[in-house]
Amino acid sequence: MSIKCKVICLSFVAATILSCENRRGGQNNEPEEFSAELLDSTLCDTLTCDAENTDLTIDKGQSIDGSFDDFLFVYLHDKTLRRNRTANPIRLERTGYPDEMLEHFDPDFEFSFLSGDYFTTLYGNVGQMQVEGDEEAEDSVVSLQRINLNDGTIRNYTFCSREGRWYFEAIREATFQDDELCDFYGFYARFCTDSLFQSKSVADPLHVVVQDGSEEGIDGIIDADQWHTFCPEVPAGIISNIRKGQYYTGYKIVMRKSGFSNGMQELFTFTKGSEGWQLTRYEN
Repeated sequence: MSIKCKVICLSFVAATILSCENRRGGQNNEPEEFSAELLDSTLCDTLTCDAENTDLTIDKGQSIDGSFDDFLFVYLHDKTLRRNRTANPIRLERTGYPDEMLEHFDPDFEFSFLSGDYFTTLYGNVGQMQVEGDEEAEDSVVSLQRINLNDGTIRNYTFCSREGRWYFEAIREATFQDDELCDFYGFYARFCTDSLFQSKSVADPLHVVVQDGSEEGIDGIIDADQWHTFCPEVPAGIISNIRKGQYYTGYKIVMRKSGFSNGMQELFTFTKGSEGWQLTRYEN
């Protein structure tokens, strides 16, 4: 089980225990104090919490470097780890300019775009997503991208694995024109902000797979004009992409929208045909 999943599961278990204790009524003279202690001890069986620094560190024997996803989850939530695993000074690369060394770099501010409820990752096909958990196949260099759909800029944060540990080592500034997904970014920047354009860019019929709480869920097709009746929140503004060796063909993109704390996952599949890019499949 990954570190992220373990945090979610432990939080759920602790919350359930607290709920049961509060319902007992009269059996505990100090229910609030007991509950706080219980919650703290339950979570910290696996994680050590530093309230003063809002740190999230792992107990002895628990590796945070098993996979980049595990490392990134802890890195984003632990200030001490960010300081220890961030190069100082950090190298800034820009096309057409000499590299700069930034001595006053604030990783807390730099990664604030990942402080929301979800992050996104782009794949060339579903198969790439299914094998990304294979630690042996994982690249030793990973690029976390901050993609600004509003101004067409990309900020690449380069992480390198050295002696089994991940380190944040460099920043590379680029524009959509510098990226192989330039064509898709141009399309998607309009898709997520222009409702009329979005309606015209939905395949008819559209394949949908929706989990509605039942065991079977819904797996079928809908007319394009039905998309807006249950249209989910599509990622917009500033999105992310974690580049771990994915390759893109130029005619298919699978965008995964993943919740940071709730395990939520949505998949948007876009395919490029003779009429341009279209949303051809949605799954939650």
